[in-house]
Amino acid sequence: MKVPDVLYRATRDIIGEYRTDAWVAALDFMANELADRWKLRFDDVPGSPWAGCESLVIPVLTQEHYQGVLRFAAPTSAHTAAHAQALRALKMWNGHGAVRVIRDDHSFRATLQERLRTQDNLSVLPLADVPPVWGALQRSLEIPADSEFLRVQDLASGWLGTFDADASLLTGWSETGPGDALLLSFARNWMQTLAASDEHWLIHADLHYYNILAGNPDAAGISTWKAIDPQPLAGPTAYTMAPILWNRLVEIPSQHPQAQAAWLRGFATDLALCAGIDPQYGMGAAVAREVTNMFWYLRSARKGSQGSLADAARSLWVARALSGVDVLGVNAHSLKPIG
Repeated sequence: MKVPDVLYRATRDIIGEYRTDAWVAALDFMANELADRWKLRFDDVPGSPWAGCESLVIPVLTQEHYQGVLRFAAPTSAHTAAHAQALRALKMWNGHGAVRVIRDDHSFRATLQERLRTQDNLSVLPLADVPPVWGALQRSLEIPADSEFLRVQDLASGWLGTFDADASLLTGWSETGPGDALLLSFARNWMQTLAASDEHWLIHADLHYYNILAGNPDAAGISTWKAIDPQPLAGPTAYTMAPILWNRLVEIPSQHPQAQAAWLRGFATDLALCAGIDPQYGMGAAVAREVTNMFWYLRSARKGSQGSLADAARSLWVARALSGVDVLGVNAHSLKPIG
């Protein structure tokens, strides 16, 4: 089976070429085994199989001619727990707001899922049309979590424990500005708010444009948007807003940096209101996450990672914009895109 390069490289970089090649060699056996066991036929769809950085997706048809996909989670070093957690979350949502899981096989890290319209992710919508769609989806995913999921509160407590050491990474960085002390104080305060939260919702922590696909129309001709590839956590819903804010910066409808920052704050407010999230809380949680991302990128840069300083600069811009700190004339359209 041909594994798309994006998945092969991402898996190889984590577990090495030997183990990656072994997994790729086993995929034909696993796919045929599950097709026989679950009575599936492979569906020859142009451009398939599909892949991201963590999974391979193969279109199939059931005995009833239902369009599904076989999804194989890549065997990365952290993926055993991650796959189990994502599967648990999807089963709890049970097709309501998220892709429906029909069957699963733990030993192969494989699931049979409903097939969504892979060519239609939320990025096909103009930015102005995104808030009501994203907000409605976020509301539909809002169910109580159970004790099996990692808590946002514990993540935030961990951030606070290393905050001073992480903040020292900004020393000597050319992008650092006079308002960044205020930004760091703002981020720390929102980390404390997250750590003290008593909310315990099941949340999709990676709810960005490319993890939201259009569903196929039902018998009444009605289709909806559904989430895929969850990174499930338990905690406050405000934590979910950040990923939809740090994507598509190049499309912000202004050429002036301060106007771009103001637009992003307005966009965040619209997203929050449509999702039933307090806008200040949503933006504060996003700042906390982006400052944490910035620290991670700066550490990676010190280890020699190519491009990490540009990623850190993007996270810094978003955090400044959302917190109202001066973006120092940096144009959002010039920032490195995600990925």
